[in-house]
Amino acid sequence: HKLAEVVQAATAIWSADAPDSLAAPFELQPMRERRGEMWLTNTQVNFCARAYPTVPIRHPDAAALVVLGGVLRNGFLHRAIREQGGAYGGGASQDSGVAAFRFFSYRDPRLAETLQDFDAAVTWMLETPHEYRVLEEAILGVIGSMDKPSSPAGEAKQHFHNRLFGRTHDQRELFRQQILAVSLDDLRRVTQTYLQPELASTAVVTNNSQLDATAGLREELDLTVCEL
Repeated sequence: HKLAEVVQAATAIWSADAPDSLAAPFELQPMRERRGEMWLTNTQVNFCARAYPTVPIRHPDAAALVVLGGVLRNGFLHRAIREQGGAYGGGASQDSGVAAFRFFSYRDPRLAETLQDFDAAVTWMLETPHEYRVLEEAILGVIGSMDKPSSPAGEAKQHFHNRLFGRTHDQRELFRQQILAVSLDDLRRVTQTYLQPELASTAVVTNNSQLDATAGLREELDLTVCEL
């Protein structure tokens, strides 16, 4: 009874304050063009990112791209970017929400070398023989993240987002089966198909002292300099 009174009171307040005509909602336009940007700010470390256009969650290749992120992160990028490169963090992942596969590093003492490692990870995937163990570990990691327990609030939030974006239980189960069915050949195929150099967008955050050192890189990648 008290809940109904609260709802009624809140509805009356919101109705009274509502404008006669609602403003257009804020919306970013979809962008699939190649971009290159270098953002300058007051920072002692670098932040690097590279993204490739891929596919949404319902596409048959989405599962292989999700697993690919784990393979590249565990098999190559962790060692190259964190252990050898000294970055605080980095990796790769498929974001099916925006249909993009992205590489990233943060709090990174390197810049050009990290971007080279992103490219080297693609070459490693395509040209190096891989044991099934590498694939299995990545698949288990994806399934584990899907099945990990959550708080009641987390469960409610996840259920809300599933309903909001139309993700049904059957669709989630189908995606699980697609994850389990991913093969090493699938990983090579989606790498070859989607992670093509001419499709890559690159963005870095760094400081003014890097301008001279990155002149060649900025020309090669056609990076637009932006001030923060």
